[in-house]
Amino acid sequence: MADRFDTIPQSHVDILESKCFAHVATIRPDGRISNHPVSILWDGEHVRFSTTKARRKYRNLLADDRITLSIPDPTNIWRYLEIRGRAVVKDDRDRTDINAVARKYMGQDVYPFDGPEDERVTVTVHVEQVSAAAVHATHHDGKPPEDWTR
Repeated sequence: MADRFDTIPQSHVDILESKCFAHVATIRPDGRISNHPVSILWDGEHVRFSTTKARRKYRNLLADDRITLSIPDPTNIWRYLEIRGRAVVKDDRDRTDINAVARKYMGQDVYPFDGPEDERVTVTVHVEQVSAAAVHATHHDGKPPEDWTR
């Protein structure tokens, strides 16, 4: 059972500080949901991620800023955050955020995979509702009971 919050609960901040991946859901122009995995940054208040202007999620967010992220704990997928909110998209011309992603996830100072034509943006998620879960945990510590597969 997930507990609901209007901010990120301290009990799950460690997930955001880890090398986790988020599944980002946006709404397409035809009303269908589009879902993409991304690397994230956490500044203590907001979750951010980088994308290019050529990507579907960028175009979706320009048309409709509603966003949901599902973020499993990389050490225990049964413990996770679901963040619902609004996205603010800003240009990342100096590549500050994508290079921060490269440092966090790759141990490199510069993100190496963009082409010269790629225009980077940073998406900042403004939280409206959070679900924090530890599905198979006995004491909300994120650890499943020894016999959870039985």
